[in-house]
Amino acid sequence: MSIQLRDVIKSPDVEDPVNLHIHRPLQLLLARPLVRTSITPNQVTLLSLLAGLGSAACIVVGTQASLIGGAVLLFSSAILDGVDGMIARLKKTSSEAGHAIDGASDYAVNVATTLAAIYYLAQRTGQPLVAIGLGLLAHIAWAHHLMLYDFHCAMYLRFYTGGRHSGGDRARAAESLARLRERKAPLFQRAVMTVFVWQLGNREGLLRRVNPRAVRLAEAPVSGPAAEAYVAAHRKPMRLWALLGNAPHMDLMALATAFGRFEIYFVARIVVFTLLGVAAAVWERRVTRRDLDLEGSPA
Repeated sequence: MSIQLRDVIKSPDVEDPVNLHIHRPLQLLLARPLVRTSITPNQVTLLSLLAGLGSAACIVVGTQASLIGGAVLLFSSAILDGVDGMIARLKKTSSEAGHAIDGASDYAVNVATTLAAIYYLAQRTGQPLVAIGLGLLAHIAWAHHLMLYDFHCAMYLRFYTGGRHSGGDRARAAESLARLRERKAPLFQRAVMTVFVWQLGNREGLLRRVNPRAVRLAEAPVSGPAAEAYVAAHRKPMRLWALLGNAPHMDLMALATAFGRFEIYFVARIVVFTLLGVAAAVWERRVTRRDLDLEGSPA
């Protein structure tokens, strides 16, 4: 039976338009043949990581040709970054460890390319302090934007799928870490899962400041009329949150790499995407206040 896009994406509501109409079809082209092989999702994640690190190296070289090569590698990293999840869902091998490794890979690529971009910008402009300031602020903004997107994506999918989607749950990740420690798993696995649990804790802390009621709803029942009402009410704000995901970041960073204009990306991430995040957070708080309490009483 032919594998279709609907078989490998969680919901179109959590995808930004470019990811849904460009990334996902390309990822599906790769996933279809790979799912019939012995290649594992973690091996694809490793390829994505290597492509991202190769992009950072090309940025440091800084020639016009290397920048084009870096842009191609970074876009390739973004495509591979979705193929691992598709293969995991098709082979039914999704796990908290897989989520942790994928998240660690994304973070490593972001740090490496941001540092490379800071170096390139400092060399080109002769203003290292400005380059460091812009890059650091852009990285902090990216981390906060992604935490907000990841949380609301996980919440939306939790109710959308009736609880079948449970990725990014801190309690479940902590249990996975405990099991790894009990069986004395390799140090790398334990280290990655430890960082993953720590990241989920940071995400929860951020959401408790931004929208504490949304965190409480994470414990609510996942089925019934109230859960359906949650999905209906949060569909539009979720589409705005999707713009803050990792795919738009990778695409814009790839464009900045191709043209050697990292300052434009840094400013856009700091200003434009932060404004989008504020708008989405305000919208989300208003929608959450109007929600029917998922345990049966008015919000």
